[in-house]
This record gives sequence, structure tokens and C-alpha cells, in this order.
Amino acid sequence: MPRKRDRARSTRALIAGIAFGLGLGACASLSSLSTKSVAPIPVSGGRAASLISGYRTQNGRGAVTVNSRLMSAAADYARAMAERDKINHRIGGSLPRRIGAAGYQWGAAAENLAAGFDSLDEAMAGWKASSGHRANLLNPLVTEIGVAAYTAPPGSKHRNYWALILAAPEPERVAAGPFGMELVR
Repeated sequence: MPRKRDRARSTRALIAGIAFGLGLGACASLSSLSTKSVAPIPVSGGRAASLISGYRTQNGRGAVTVNSRLMSAAADYARAMAERDKINHRIGGSLPRRIGAAGYQWGAAAENLAAGFDSLDEAMAGWKASSGHRANLLNPLVTEIGVAAYTAPPGSKHRNYWALILAAPEPERVAAGPFGMELVR
């Protein structure tokens, strides 16, 4: 009997080892899918500001300029959407929290997101065609932008992810009037 018991134990150990190996192989192939890298799509902030400013001017609004901190925040967000293959305004926190983390002291802020467009021109056309996105483009309070796009790995739901942040810095606080500098007790 000891031989049958040893043989059964050896067979179970062999089957368990094979199953474990197959399981590790499956995990390795799944993890390689989830860790495929995303890549930035070159987007000219100056060109985006020019397109947006032209559109705003046609609609009685002021021009916008590029802000490096907003560019960084937009890049971080476009990358986060591409990594998750998901378009959403709450990945990684709210817009005020995200731009604050980038060091931008904001007074007004809005964002337009897009997925699937192959170029800045296509993304802009999509935003102009949407009433909510158009309202952000024409928001009279915003003066600065940041824009970025990332491409997701092949087989992703949306190939390209776009983030446009439109904002205005927090107004400088200034003491005004003849009594502005006095201490009130």
C-alpha cells in the first residue's frame, strides 16, 4: 500500500505543479497586456491656443495663451486615461485637485476630454460640435490652456485620448483704497 499512496501523492504533486505553472503563465500573459505602455502624441500647445483663440475671437471672446503647468496637468490626465483605456473626468481626482497638484493656482477651470480622434483638428471639431464642450471653449473667464494626447496600446477601446484644460489663474489679491493697508481691530 505505501507504494500506491506514494504514487498517488506524486501524481497529485505533478498535477498541482503543472496547474501552478500554467496559472503563472496565464498571469504573466495578462500582466503583460495590462502593462503595455502608452505613448504621447505630439501636440503643439501654441497651435492649440491659436485655434482656440481664433474660435473665441469669432465669438466675441478673448484669446488664450499656453501655460506650462496646465500642459503638464493635461499630459498627466491624457496618459492616465490611455493607461486605463477609459475617458472620465474623475480619474485621479477632480480637475481643481489635479491642476492644483501641478502647481496651478486657479481662479476658473474647465476641461474638455475626447477619445478616438487622430488629430488636434478632429478633437477641436468634436468639441465645437458639442454644446457643453463648446461652452468651455467660449468660457469668458478662461485665459490659459494646456492640451495633450496619448495613444493607448493596440486593441484598446479608444486608440487616442485627449485632454484640454482651460483655466484662469487666481486673481492677485491687492489691498486697495486709502484704508487697505491698515490693521482693523
